[in-house]
Amino acid sequence: MYNSLRHLLEGDQFGVVERFDLPGRSSRHGDIPRFLFDSRLGLYLHRKAKEENWPGALWSHQAEALVALGRRENVVISTGTASGKSLVFRTLAFHKCLLEQGSRVLVFYPLKALAADQVRGWKEMADAIGIPEESIGRIDGSVDIREREAVLDRAQVVVMTPDVCHAWLMSRLSLPIIKKFVRSLSTLVMDEAHTLEGVFGSNFAFLIRRLIAARNHLLQDEGGASPLQLVAATATIENPAEHLKQLTGSDFNVVDHHSDGAQQHERIVAHIECAEGEEFQVATALHEHVLQDGTSGGFITFLDSRKGVERLALQSGNGQETQTLGDLLGGADVLPYRAGYDATDRTRIEQRLKAGTLRGIVSTSALELGIDIPHLTVGFNIGVPTTRKAYRQRLGRVGRSGPDIMD
Repeated sequence: MYNSLRHLLEGDQFGVVERFDLPGRSSRHGDIPRFLFDSRLGLYLHRKAKEENWPGALWSHQAEALVALGRRENVVISTGTASGKSLVFRTLAFHKCLLEQGSRVLVFYPLKALAADQVRGWKEMADAIGIPEESIGRIDGSVDIREREAVLDRAQVVVMTPDVCHAWLMSRLSLPIIKKFVRSLSTLVMDEAHTLEGVFGSNFAFLIRRLIAARNHLLQDEGGASPLQLVAATATIENPAEHLKQLTGSDFNVVDHHSDGAQQHERIVAHIECAEGEEFQVATALHEHVLQDGTSGGFITFLDSRKGVERLALQSGNGQETQTLGDLLGGADVLPYRAGYDATDRTRIEQRLKAGTLRGIVSTSALELGIDIPHLTVGFNIGVPTTRKAYRQRLGRVGRSGPDIMD
């Protein structure tokens, strides 16, 4: 698919007005920090590297970040998409869970769908190192209020959205179960930290300060309590240390692209010009070429219109525009994705994406963030993304396991 589309773009069928290549690079590796061998995490990483036949157990930036975290520093990992940032903070969290049975880790994800997707990764790693699945809990707007206290009581790692933390947890600080959880917090993780900007970022900054103040107040009689350790991850912040300082009031050690040891595959970026009003025809023609070119690999197309997303998905490989989402979910090659879908439908789409049984997905910005879709090799943007950050996020959705093209 990749080579075929590359040759197509070199011809005259489409108006390619600009093109540049992003070269690939080999991976660089680092050693497992010694402190991780105080728990099962060191042996887990060592064993996993041998089983997967990796040249090293960790990429260089992962090793650097974990060394700093082992010194109890606050760390922001600002490396590229698909560079294994999640492994860093999951490793730290589980290391603390194994050594400090009473400690709790709070993990913030900005979106409910992203939190639900990432919980699966947390549980898979927990199972691999022998931590009970119930030690991982999720609390967001879809979790019944009557179940939330039980999650706080049994889970050592709690995945939460900032809005539910603000509206539910912080308004119940007088409850014993809430007090116990906040007092026991040892680590706070902020994933996709680049989304914490503008009004959302200001509200989050107030939330963090309130949470830290509540923890300090509850621990004031215990004298020797250590500071709450903060970990952040992002692929698209220009000045990560400054951004995190403004958000949290704390200083951060930065592990950025200079240390990034993840392998990167070759990428081709092309700008296709078309007349106004012909965007859908050009996109449909490109989709058809991708769908006809074998059965492996897939594409993702971003479009900043909910109605446009559904219209383009229905035109691409599905025969007719009058079908509903319910008609398509069973076996269509191309599906739409946007906010507002029923949770069950959204989960079915995500499962097909991860399994590789979808050839294409047409999405609003709802799929910009870190849901891992490893088999996608081609990405399309209809129009120009509103920000450079959005463009970089979209570029990061493709080429995770091989070379890719972004139009």
